[in-house]
Amino acid sequence: MFRQLILWLFIACFSQIIVAKPQQLGATPREAVDTLNGTLIDVMKNAKQLGYQGRFKKLEPIVKKTHDFESVAQIAIGNHWKTLTSQQQQAFVDKLTEHSIATYAAQFNEYGGESFKYDSEQRLKPDRVLLRYFLNSPKDKPVKFDYILTEENGRWRIVNIIVDGISDLALRKAQYTSIITREGFDSLLNKLSEKIADYANSKS
Repeated sequence: MFRQLILWLFIACFSQIIVAKPQQLGATPREAVDTLNGTLIDVMKNAKQLGYQGRFKKLEPIVKKTHDFESVAQIAIGNHWKTLTSQQQQAFVDKLTEHSIATYAAQFNEYGGESFKYDSEQRLKPDRVLLRYFLNSPKDKPVKFDYILTEENGRWRIVNIIVDGISDLALRKAQYTSIITREGFDSLLNKLSEKIADYANSKS
């Protein structure tokens, strides 16, 4: 009887540990992108009720989990990354993350029957893939979304999104490196903060 009790307690404790263990989002590339896209559609459907702040709050944890902002930050400012202190590097990653969430919250601000449809997967490297989706809308032609994801420690995260052939990361790099070269790093942070404030103050 005593041995049965000990065994039952062991099983109960082990089960609790398994249940309590958090799932790591991004076990597969599609899981990461589908989670992001599903959240975006949900935000769009409830855009008016949520308002900008509500959309930001709902998107924040998902965007942080599905994007590799440290890698994006390094690519976005190129060789300037190595000239920054560790504190400046972290400040830029944090500001870039906030700006990205704010952009999602501002742009996905209404719903008109849109839906994301998976199209294909292309393996670029062992640890890099391209997933193609189309954002379908009843009133407009489909918009092509190509998601570039990289894998690290069994987790897939987005490093770039190409919308109808236009690379978000390429645009960032062109803008950010130009600002740092002409005006300095602090100016880049200030401009990102100003854009975030503009999004927050918008009426949509």
